[in-house]
Amino acid sequence: MGGIDMKHFLNNKFPGLRDAIHRNRQEKALRNSQVAEVLNTVESVVDGTDRKIRLVPGYKKKLRNVIQSSLEFSDDLVNQIPEAIEVSPSHFTSDPYVNAFFANVTDLQSIVRHSSEVQDYLADIHDDNTPCCALLCMRRTEKTVLGIELSDNILKKDVQQIAVSFSDHRIYSPAPNEHETREGLKSCLFQGLVTQALERIVQLRHASHHLQSRHQMLHARLRHYQQMTSAVNDDIRTDASTAHDIEVTSQELKRTEEKMMNAPLLTPQVALEQVTDVFSKPGDFIRIRKSALRLSKMGIRISDDSPQPANKLNLTEAIIGDDLPRVVTLALFPRKELLCRTVFPAHG
Repeated sequence: MGGIDMKHFLNNKFPGLRDAIHRNRQEKALRNSQVAEVLNTVESVVDGTDRKIRLVPGYKKKLRNVIQSSLEFSDDLVNQIPEAIEVSPSHFTSDPYVNAFFANVTDLQSIVRHSSEVQDYLADIHDDNTPCCALLCMRRTEKTVLGIELSDNILKKDVQQIAVSFSDHRIYSPAPNEHETREGLKSCLFQGLVTQALERIVQLRHASHHLQSRHQMLHARLRHYQQMTSAVNDDIRTDASTAHDIEVTSQELKRTEEKMMNAPLLTPQVALEQVTDVFSKPGDFIRIRKSALRLSKMGIRISDDSPQPANKLNLTEAIIGDDLPRVVTLALFPRKELLCRTVFPAHG
């Protein structure tokens, strides 16, 4: 094209083409980066479950899609958790969630100050203005109690009511901001899937070892009984008892061998199948559910059709495996109001 500058030519003859080419390169680079990230995650999953999986040809390809889906699943779950609430003594009366989650201000302060994760986080942060955001998890319990109720301007005593309380508070993934806390939670959820796959593999390994040990023990026992019958023995009752023992042991040995034939050996392929099965169905192990309830300031559940004043709470509960549901919320802990005295104690 002679001395014509190619960039000048593209900009004048094909408006927008240069930008399109640039965007295409950026998108390709992003895709390559995402693929590389997923492949790195594949390797971390293999390291966390069974490294012999690498002996299976094409294991990366077989795991890439299900792990990518599980990463997206974890993202979606964490995104369902509402924005952070400020957990502090000054909000105990005004915030219905803080009021419901803690029995009183002393309870609130004690739980936060005795959190090892919060203390470890603050030990590395020396700026009083650095925020602390974390996941607050609690167990919700309900029990029937007798209380007082005002109905039609009549005060009734010994009325059956449902008291709702929150206990066993745990604080996880403290970080300077909500975004980093959510990223930490995604990693925790994903690691839960790794742990689930590892537990399956360990169970298979233990089951296989148990059958093999049982098989060896029965073989040794059978040989012992057979040797007893070959020895010279004039006691007919002993011979009959030994013959019975041989029959029982032989039957048990046969059943054990059948179990060994049907039980899968823990080969690298079987280990890969366990990992694939868990990561292809993450919803079987981690779930989020929403629930709503109305609570009085005293923690009494109020029915939706009741005119009594109540705070409406929209709760998010996480269910991992067979564990009981736990209420989860993101919490912002103001350091100056709640935390600084535990990090910098006074010395007399």
